[in-house]
Amino acid sequence: MITLMRAERAWSYALDLKQFANTEPRKQSHLVAKLKKAVIYAEELEETCISLKCDASTQLEAKAYSHYMRGMVHFERGNWNKCLVSFTSAQKIYSKLADAVDDGSIYREKCEEMTPNVQYCLYNIQSSGNIDTSEVGEDLLKELDGVIASRANAPTQAACELKWEGKCISITNDEIKIELAQLKDKIQQAKDVGTSTDKRLELYDEAVGGCRDVAQIIRKADKLESAETLTDYFAFLRITCTIDRFLLMARQVSDKLKGVVETRPGTKMARPEDLVRLYDIILQNYADLKGIVSIEREGEFYKGIDGNTLFYRALRCFYIAECHLGQSNWINAIVLYDKCKEHVSEALASTANNMDVQGELNTLSKQIYSQRCSAHASAFLHSQEEAEELEDMKPAQKNRLLKDCLDEFRLFETADELPTIYTFPPDFQTIPCKPIFFDISLNHIGFPDLSNRVEKEGGALSGLSRWIWGR
Repeated sequence: MITLMRAERAWSYALDLKQFANTEPRKQSHLVAKLKKAVIYAEELEETCISLKCDASTQLEAKAYSHYMRGMVHFERGNWNKCLVSFTSAQKIYSKLADAVDDGSIYREKCEEMTPNVQYCLYNIQSSGNIDTSEVGEDLLKELDGVIASRANAPTQAACELKWEGKCISITNDEIKIELAQLKDKIQQAKDVGTSTDKRLELYDEAVGGCRDVAQIIRKADKLESAETLTDYFAFLRITCTIDRFLLMARQVSDKLKGVVETRPGTKMARPEDLVRLYDIILQNYADLKGIVSIEREGEFYKGIDGNTLFYRALRCFYIAECHLGQSNWINAIVLYDKCKEHVSEALASTANNMDVQGELNTLSKQIYSQRCSAHASAFLHSQEEAEELEDMKPAQKNRLLKDCLDEFRLFETADELPTIYTFPPDFQTIPCKPIFFDISLNHIGFPDLSNRVEKEGGALSGLSRWIWGR
């Protein structure tokens, strides 16, 4: 794989340099050097496939890849005869491989990609197209024909049989078979308890993504046998992997709440609300699992879905009660614990054959009993504290006025217990500074006429004029 990546890197670098090769001569020499390096890596890849004794199709594909890289070098250097030999050899191998595999569209596209280069070589050498392709070799052609014959004679050996829900599914698509093998390997590793939790979560994520990729392959494939059953099977794998992933996360949060696992510095503290959210997702996935058509409605697995749904519903109700208990809502917590007990009773009746779930339900029942007693005791203590606070808030009996307790009969043993007749001097009371009555009646008050007391302006002027003229 590393050798192939090196060859692809050198080839892609050369294609990038080709954009500037027409204007800069140094880029052209750099381009040819990169293609030569790609040829070296391609030949090394071919030798590696032969030394590792890979199957015939893999070795032939590596040989075609090497021919293609050599053809690119000869094309850039102008060696049209050698270029044509390399490209036609690669085309012949790819066309044979397209007939030897189930999905040969990739090889046919590669042949079409080299066609313009072959035509350009023919144009430059002014040939009719009868080029010697002895470089391919008769042994290689016989080997290619043998691969095609083996594929044609033994189609059942290439098929992979899958048994699920009483059905036998035959898988002939190579891509689906490879993905299925990888999925089974990842799921097997994820279920290994010895693996770290983070690694297991990562493997579950990869498995879920692989199931989605297979579903796309099934939709794009033409004339695939049992396509609907295969789609349901990989949907079943995806949902079960998702459930296992969230169960692992819930177990991790539960261990943090119990103190079994220490919370690392800088990470979020675990809360019961986190478990409520996780169990919500798990219940939703179980509802989606019941919607798969290919699962038998009368089978044991389908009945197990109902039992697991009741079990995780009881766990969800339990942690909702824990949330209320942490917020000092004692009455709500007690009601939820009683509801959780009902869910446990239903789950016990539904999962009678599953001993693992039965053991977890019995443990949960004990936790419900202890937590309910704790909530009941806390509620009682809280009510007592409230009563004491109310008593403290009441005024002392000896400070009560006699007029406030005339309807009560009490025996006074000491003089200190006698009620107060009246407080003297009396307490100050607030009063308004101005009566509201005057403000309301102001508009209706009739004021006296004082016009006769106001001095007229005309008389003053006449007196002044007399004084000036001496009259």
